[in-house]
Amino acid sequence: MLTDRQQAIYDFILEYRRANGCSPSIPEIQKRFEIRSPNGVAGHLHALEAKGYIQRSQRGSRSIDPTGPHAAERGNIIDFPLEGQIAAGYPEQQQASRSDTFVSLDEATLGFRPKDGCFALRVSGESMKDAGIFSGDVVIVEPTPDPRENQIVVALIDGESTLKRLVRVKGKWFLKAENAAFPEMHPRADLVIQGVVRTVVRRLQ
Repeated sequence: MLTDRQQAIYDFILEYRRANGCSPSIPEIQKRFEIRSPNGVAGHLHALEAKGYIQRSQRGSRSIDPTGPHAAERGNIIDFPLEGQIAAGYPEQQQASRSDTFVSLDEATLGFRPKDGCFALRVSGESMKDAGIFSGDVVIVEPTPDPRENQIVVALIDGESTLKRLVRVKGKWFLKAENAAFPEMHPRADLVIQGVVRTVVRRLQ
């Protein structure tokens, strides 16, 4: 049997998952219930886990899943490694992977069935704003060896990483921003497509 506070936290987890396709983080639970420290939240989550209401793992900060008779609330949650930040502006040197962090989403909210190797990136910059991708958004990227023209891609152009639309004119491939303030990007030497953007995740304030 749950205490009133445990029940409230559990209900909040289920409500958050239905609304967002993933579980709340410890800081979000802490803020919602005005709990003084993360350890206080961890104590409540430990109690919920001991009583068979949730299951936790080390795969990410949102790894709180309903279990047992409550598992139906979980849905088919996919964990995408968050591989750092991608420039949606001028290209940046490729950053090291940070796959110790995950973005967990319900497959029903994705709009596609993800293949092995899909990953998440956080967007930095406003060059794709006219395509509805803004700084701070998270994009879900699907690796593909055969991208199509006009898809939004994660690319290495002359060794630097960026997020742009893939365009071809007269047989030549280049990258195009979705913001008139940014120029087209034509490779001097190499253009390597690392993946295609399939879903954009945005958290409203």
